[in-house]
This record gives sequence, C-alpha cells and structure tokens, in this order.
Amino acid sequence: MNRTIIIMTKVPRAGNVKTRLQPFLSAEQCRFLAEAFLFDTIHKARNACSELIVAFAPAGEKDYFADLSFEHLLTIEQRGADLGEKMSDAFEFAFRRNSAGNVVLIGTDSPTFPIEFIGQAFEFLETKTDAVLGKSADGGFYLIGLRRRIPPRLFDNIEWSSPLVFEQATQNIERLKINLKLIPEWYDIDAPNDLRGLRDEILQNETSRKIAPRTFQWLLANAEVFR
Repeated sequence: MNRTIIIMTKVPRAGNVKTRLQPFLSAEQCRFLAEAFLFDTIHKARNACSELIVAFAPAGEKDYFADLSFEHLLTIEQRGADLGEKMSDAFEFAFRRNSAGNVVLIGTDSPTFPIEFIGQAFEFLETKTDAVLGKSADGGFYLIGLRRRIPPRLFDNIEWSSPLVFEQATQNIERLKINLKLIPEWYDIDAPNDLRGLRDEILQNETSRKIAPRTFQWLLANAEVFR
C-alpha cells in the first residue's frame, strides 16, 4: 500500500518561527531550534512512507529546500486563508498523486513522538479506518491521517491555535459519521515550559535522542538558556 506523509512547516527564518519562545530564546536561537525540529521530522518521516511532501510557508521560499539538497522530497507552498484550508489543499495535492493510497499529515512541533505512531496511523487507515488523530497535550492534534479522500467540511468551525482544536475536529468527524481511530497523545513545543520538558525527556531517554538527534545537539549547544 502506498503511504504518503505531508509535513506542514514554516521555513525557519529569524522572527518568523517559535515566536512564543521569545524572549526566553533569541530570534536566532528560535530559528535554529525550528530548523532542528524540521530536519528531525523529515528524517523520521522519510523512513515511514513511500512519498514525502513538505507544505511550506511563506510563499516564495522553495529555494530554502533546494539549498539543503534533500533527496526524494516534494515541496509545495501552503495555500489557504487558515490552517484548515491549508491542510485541505495539501491533502488534495497528495491524493491527486496517490489516489489509491492513504495520507498522514504531521507538523514539526513534536520532534520526539515515536515513528511507531506513524506506522500505527497507516495501519488503521489500511484496515478501513477513515480518519486517524493524534491528540497533543495542549488540546490540538499533532497528526491527522485520512483514507483516500478528504471528507467535506472536515475542518469547518475549528478555532485554530486554541485548546478546542482536537475536540472540535472530533465533533466534525462524529457529525460526518466517519470511522475514527486515535493514536497515543504527545506534546507540542510552543512555550518555555514545553521546551524544558523536551530537554528533560531527551537528556533522560536514549530513544528520544535517536528520534531527534538535531534537536538533541541544539539542546547541548544551548544549555546555558536553562540555567
């Protein structure tokens, strides 16, 4: 079965990424941290799919990926007025390329979630589950998977960037009578306390260091910010 993964990301530029971590981190530190998250997410995802797509913002930044010489990586600009429209557009692109397969979409803010969760999501989709969600601890979701199509109105009336995202998404799915499976909860890195939790996890867990080696190196290089 063909498996496609979409990574939704902002191109790491100072002042444009991880702004909720400022002033705990400088804009440059945020840039390099976001880049570490992106690299680790690409590394993890490319080992779990047949095709990998990076949907990036802002527009006009495709050269960033060309300069990095990632192999076998498709890049598309995010299009839409809000996150729901942008995810819908990315899913539509993926299903046009892989009409007989299943698609999982992830972000870059959860660098240590296990690759096994992606495998579990695809396994659900391949056994006639229509949608898969991975809830994040802040009330959003870090993963959404769909089977062969985008259900209409799936992303309607969702208050993006709020603690209600997961609840509202599941309510939409229930209204649409879509067969839903959940994978284990994980956490996003948005605020300083999240970053401290990530540091503790990686320093104490060898598996997490292997999942997110670039993030681990960033934490070692920036240990002074936690003192």
